[in-house]
Amino acid sequence: MLVTSLPDIRYLSAFSGSSGVLIVTAEGQDILLTDFRYACQVREEVDPGIETEIHNESALSAARKRLARENHAKVAFESRYMTVAEWTNWKSEGGPPLEATTEWVVELRMKKSESELAALRRAAGVADRALAEVLDTIQSGVTELELASHLDRAVIEHGGERSAFETIVQFGDHSARPHARPSRRQLTRGEVVLFDFGAIVDGYASDMSRTVAFGKPDPELATVYAIVLKAQEAAMDGFHVGLAGRYAVALGRDVIEAAGYGPQFGHSLGHGIGLEVHEPPGISRRSEHRLEADTVVSVEPGIYIEGLGGVRIEDVVRVGSSAIEVLTSAPKDEFIIL
Repeated sequence: MLVTSLPDIRYLSAFSGSSGVLIVTAEGQDILLTDFRYACQVREEVDPGIETEIHNESALSAARKRLARENHAKVAFESRYMTVAEWTNWKSEGGPPLEATTEWVVELRMKKSESELAALRRAAGVADRALAEVLDTIQSGVTELELASHLDRAVIEHGGERSAFETIVQFGDHSARPHARPSRRQLTRGEVVLFDFGAIVDGYASDMSRTVAFGKPDPELATVYAIVLKAQEAAMDGFHVGLAGRYAVALGRDVIEAAGYGPQFGHSLGHGIGLEVHEPPGISRRSEHRLEADTVVSVEPGIYIEGLGGVRIEDVVRVGSSAIEVLTSAPKDEFIIL
């Protein structure tokens, strides 16, 4: 099997470089191919039981030539990660016949090991501490970009390698846009502040959203906050091993729809998290993935009212055999007013 997804390569070999291909063989003699930039890194990271090759050409081209020389009748590949151009070139250059696979490796990644869970807990703790630091500095006139930059620095200062994704900070009616980028908009009294960010620790990600008020918020947003919190609690209470994602999403969505805000909740309830910020299992209306023991997912209901503002509350949880474990711990039980 030809593995080209970098998170999958890291999961199977521990190699964390940004370019490489892993060949997984039926005999158990796996081969990692990369280039000169990572010659030292592979010696430090990759298990000695995995053969490594350094090439001056692309890793995929080197893998094609090796597999062609070995005369393999068929090679599996990850269809989600190979481009049409790569597939066409593979065929035209005489590579062995390819057979598409979907999520073979990522399905293994859904169930987290103890070492993975430990890294995920540390990443969540870094984010908790970073947010606490930033909340203490909020004042009139600060911009969304300034707070986002402060969060990014705090993540590193509190033990993270880097932020897990582009940090989101939104004020006032900007918070009604679920994934808007921070701007130079300045904060004024009475506005909400929505944070969505995470940390990377040992390659594993955290993801957390909190919504706070800078001064007394609009009464409707205070009501919305209570609804979103209730929806998240209902979902967490209902999560259990074996629950399909398309049924899990209803646990939170039903609360929001019953309150009359169904049209204002337009995204999924959550997603798996690990080496990638977004990975299976999905918690959406279309997801057939089932929650397994030691699956780690986000739970992030939200309500967004154009022209007024939005509220999202997000935590990362581990699904246990008898109960869930909430990895994030930043306060959320009431609408925090700064």
